[in-house]
Amino acid sequence: MTLELVNLSKNYGNHVIIKDLSLIVKNSECLALLGPSGCGKSTTLRLIAGLEEADNGKVFIDNNDVTRISPVNRRIGMVFQSYALFPHLTVLENLSLGLKVRSVPLQEQKRSISYIIDLLKLNPLINRKPAQLSGGQRQRVALARALLRDPLVYLLDEPMSNLDAQLREVLRPELRNIIINKQQPVVYVTHDQQEAMAMANKIAVLNEGNLEQIGTPKQLYEKPESTFVASFIGRPQINFLTGSGNRVIGIRPEDIQIADEGLTTKILYREWLGTNQLIFLDTPIGKIRMLCSGNTELPENIKIEWKKEYEHHFNKQTGKRID
Repeated sequence: MTLELVNLSKNYGNHVIIKDLSLIVKNSECLALLGPSGCGKSTTLRLIAGLEEADNGKVFIDNNDVTRISPVNRRIGMVFQSYALFPHLTVLENLSLGLKVRSVPLQEQKRSISYIIDLLKLNPLINRKPAQLSGGQRQRVALARALLRDPLVYLLDEPMSNLDAQLREVLRPELRNIIINKQQPVVYVTHDQQEAMAMANKIAVLNEGNLEQIGTPKQLYEKPESTFVASFIGRPQINFLTGSGNRVIGIRPEDIQIADEGLTTKILYREWLGTNQLIFLDTPIGKIRMLCSGNTELPENIKIEWKKEYEHHFNKQTGKRID
């Protein structure tokens, strides 16, 4: 089972939303579409689902061209940011509705719903309406409804953006395990790089409708192909320094060390991050962020260094990687 996009494009008037996007998502692969607001992530998802019509290009699901097929016939399981539950129906009724519309036999309905309810621990909630549920509970119901479609492809549009940080951390591994174990291709839209790296085994970074880079989280972190990708992947954010000639040097805060001999700096302020602290430094070559242990006591002036092999070099004009 594969999902394939071939030269997919979408414009609104003269505004390019998606430009010649091509990618493949295989069985048990979770591809995160990552990028800032307005980069084309959600539009791409809607093109896959058939909720928007592409200007050019094709969408293939299981090697079948579905570009002109209606959304209801694409066998897509979609989870929206807004949950999209029917407010006047109970949890059980929300889960049952789609099966009834598709005329699934009653015994099969009961068997499928019972399995999903147990899987997502929804038993205590089945008689409640959406207004009586917490954000996390609503998201579980929305996911359960998508799973009940028995789809060929799962599409998740910022499914946890309305949840608080603590709840997101709890739900992320559960959601990943459920979806990966289903073995269908998954496309997961998010603007949060930490969420993308936690959920996905492949990430496509979009910028103004263009695919900047696609690869595993490790590949994007260790070898970003542009300053845009380097700044979007990895937290705390990478430092950029002006190099010689037509060169920009990127060095990550975690790759900088305190040294006896090195670049002289002055501490401007610090942010405490639990076991670590992020130090903001003023240096002769610009402002630099450095990550170090939260227990480290530092004087106002320190010297720093980093290994040459940890540097990332980019073209100053194009922003593209220089090897």
